[in-house]
Amino acid sequence: MRIEPYRVALEELISIDAALNANMEYISLVLNEAVPIEDSEREAIESYLLQKYNVPIYNYTHEQLIERNFAEQGGTRLKGILLTIEEHKPSDDTNEMTLEVSKYRANEGAIALEMILAYQEGQWEISGYVTERES
Repeated sequence: MRIEPYRVALEELISIDAALNANMEYISLVLNEAVPIEDSEREAIESYLLQKYNVPIYNYTHEQLIERNFAEQGGTRLKGILLTIEEHKPSDDTNEMTLEVSKYRANEGAIALEMILAYQEGQWEISGYVTERES
């Protein structure tokens, strides 16, 4: 399935720094235009996240979340988490890819990673990642 590496990457991203997930009221998923997936595939990822985490799924940027009052009263700390797949870097090896991903809750609660995924033994797995920034 084409969406499987993205689902695996998002699941790993959510599991990192689980404190950012505390009392999350929603997940906002933003896929950069450089991410090569169809709308139906994005919808399948959103459906998976909805079933697994049982919170509404949006496609709002940080600015849109603030404008729509999805942040704590008068602040910039979000009431949920913002997940972004910023870039998909294909590899010469079709069984490997690199994704730039980030998770944001507040200025002091954010992480960005370059995640390497590999297709091994019939499934996509995280083979490693580099933390680009963490706060």
